[in-house]
Amino acid sequence: MIGLSTVWTMKRGASTPQEVLDPILDLGFEAIELEFRITGKLLEGMAPSLKAGAPRVISVHNFCPVPDILPPQKAGGDAFNIASLDREERERAVRYTCRTLEVAHELEVGAVVLHLGYIEGEERKDAPQRAYREGRWGKEELQEYLKERSLKAPPHLDAVFFSLERVLRRAETLGVKVGVENRYHLSEIPLGEEIGMVLEEFAGGPIGYWHDTGHAAVAEALGAIRQKELLERYGARMIGIHLHDAQGVDDHLPPGKGGVDFEMVGEFLREGVLKVMEIHPPATGEEIVEGLQFLREKGIS
Repeated sequence: MIGLSTVWTMKRGASTPQEVLDPILDLGFEAIELEFRITGKLLEGMAPSLKAGAPRVISVHNFCPVPDILPPQKAGGDAFNIASLDREERERAVRYTCRTLEVAHELEVGAVVLHLGYIEGEERKDAPQRAYREGRWGKEELQEYLKERSLKAPPHLDAVFFSLERVLRRAETLGVKVGVENRYHLSEIPLGEEIGMVLEEFAGGPIGYWHDTGHAAVAEALGAIRQKELLERYGARMIGIHLHDAQGVDDHLPPGKGGVDFEMVGEFLREGVLKVMEIHPPATGEEIVEGLQFLREKGIS
């Protein structure tokens, strides 16, 4: 079963439970991922339908619902930085991540998609993507960027380990797995081998890898790591996947609209891996259905 993330309807301006769910159901999807733009009020309004399995929730993306201390426009998977060197910032990140875990438990959902934060101090997180679009990105620029990143990353990774220890204790109590997602920006954690470092640090815990095809395609376009390499290294630990296409450094396209080799991706999807299409507007409903059919033709269903 392939689900559809509510990001598609939320970014189209949905403000009622019906506006969030009905367009997804009308496309024929029976499963969804609740993403981080869902407010507490929306979640409360959707609860009867979700608990009845119409549609079924197969994953929840942290932070969901939008933390009550933030306005909805500040919603995001990095609303609080779990890798921050600031103790109070980490405390907020852990507290509201645990709230997302509780939501997953209440809805009988087995997995939460988690961002592991980012290296602080970047003037522009999208600097590599911007340079790529402007033709100013190559091997030398990548090597210089990664060299600087390697000097800044260690204390942030320590902060991630410290935060995750508490998050995973709560996840184990609730019977929910945490899916560590590969990221879009090179300044974000984890990048490349950092995925393995996190998974090994908490081996045996309720944690696994959440692969994002679009993010991986962007990292490959920037020269950081190949999508196939990520799947070869961490596919055995994969608990879920975001399915979307990418062209250059632009992602969240319907499958078939970019350059991702979904037939290759499908070879690494074991039985039980959660599958979610994560498509952004301006993609239309028709394009999403075409993308779903494209995935099925590539052996992903």
